Amino acid sequence: MSNKVRNITVVSDLCDGCNECVRACEKVISKVSNKVKKKIAAIKLIRNGSSYFPIICRNCEDAPCVTACISGCRKREEGGWVTTNYERCVGCWMCVMNCPFGAIEMLMEDHVAIKCDGCLDKEVAPCVAACKTGVLSHMDINDYTAQTRKEAAERFLSGSAIR
Repeated sequence: MSNKVRNITVVSDLCDGCNECVRACEKVISKVSNKVKKKIAAIKLIRNGSSYFPIICRNCEDAPCVTACISGCRKREEGGWVTTNYERCVGCWMCVMNCPFGAIEMLMEDHVAIKCDGCLDKEVAPCVAACKTGVLSHMDINDYTAQTRKEAAERFLSGSAIR
């Protein structure tokens, strides 16, 4: 698959905390590098009361993790994704400190900082495939906002309460 931008969109109000996305990601991350020895996922669920929110790399346009990376292991691919060469990661944690979303995980014992790289070698990212509630999907943000506006307009026109 080419390195085209294939966003992973999060619709957090649908998340039930099942952790299937986390388990699917753990299987992939354990194979990204010989440096990664611990079973870990590049996606994590944060619980707030009875609600859950998936934390995943937002693939920032002006990615602070790329700018802060002293080893050059993080870079923006031609298609737009910020990816990681884990063999070059020295575990300086500069990317972790500069990520405004807390989407990069430190593996202290392996001296590596893990983040979602989009699983660009797969047609569908394993976390998206594992998500049965539709929290995670491959959708461009413009398509998502258009869909959200259309749904709101349909609710309004039908007389339903706007959420």
